[in-house]
Amino acid sequence: MRTPRIIAGAILGAVVAALAGATPALADGGTGAIAGNVRDTRGTVIADAVVTIYPPESSPNIVAQTRTDAAGKFKVTGLDEGSYKVDIRLGGWSEWAPGRIENFDAAPAYPVVPGRTTRASSVVSAPGVITGRLVTATGTPAAGVAVSADEENTARTWSATTAADGTYQVKVHPGGDYIIGFRDGSFQQFAPHTVDRSSARHFTVGSGHTIRVNDRLLPAASLSGRLVDAAGAPVVGAQVHYLTMNASEQATTTDAAGNYSFTKLNPGDIKVYFVTADGVTQWAYQAQSYDEATTFTLALGQTTTVDDQLLG
Repeated sequence: MRTPRIIAGAILGAVVAALAGATPALADGGTGAIAGNVRDTRGTVIADAVVTIYPPESSPNIVAQTRTDAAGKFKVTGLDEGSYKVDIRLGGWSEWAPGRIENFDAAPAYPVVPGRTTRASSVVSAPGVITGRLVTATGTPAAGVAVSADEENTARTWSATTAADGTYQVKVHPGGDYIIGFRDGSFQQFAPHTVDRSSARHFTVGSGHTIRVNDRLLPAASLSGRLVDAAGAPVVGAQVHYLTMNASEQATTTDAAGNYSFTKLNPGDIKVYFVTADGVTQWAYQAQSYDEATTFTLALGQTTTVDDQLLG
């Protein structure tokens, strides 16, 4: 008589599942759950997305949080009876379930009842992709250069690094207005081929689309020199600072011969000062304050030399 009971139980279970509609799975007896899977508009499974459960009223309070697994699935248990909104954080932006909703007020609330699992599967916007290849001023691959895609409207930034062959790929929020920047050491330029951000081109990429932005690095500026004491002997281990007109500053130290150098610099006006091991500060040339210091102009593809001698 056991076989009929098993069959009857299976049939009863199927009936209960059918009656449950969109929320057939069981959760903990006293609480409910929200589960689902996340894909983008191109059908790609979204793994490792941050899924956050919020109360339906506009509130910063987080009820629970988890991540999608390798198959794009998630489940949050232990939820009290009520309604909840589900936020899915992607690569630098977020959308509300069931996807392609970025406004909290427009997002639907999902009801949760004890002992049941509410489904909240989502189809989110596929990212836009900006890809390309960067080469040096001499045409060789520019490897290890930081790439940034700055969205002008929201001040958000997406980043990548060029590979050994100079290629890169950045996944960004679709529809944004982007400026593409490349930073090689202290040198920064913007596509296409300019160090002036205001002259940079603005790029827009749609959901699931790819645009290509290639560029060649301009020849950077350099700064070098030698510091000697009042008697003409090299000053070893002194700090050398250069200060741009927008207060950006970098430092290095003099070597055993009193020499120093900076490479991969942007063009522009700078001032240079030295700090010796015993705390003496002097601005070039032989000045004791910023206002008295000489202004030097760095130029693309050129090395500016600033030698100085310490006052007695």
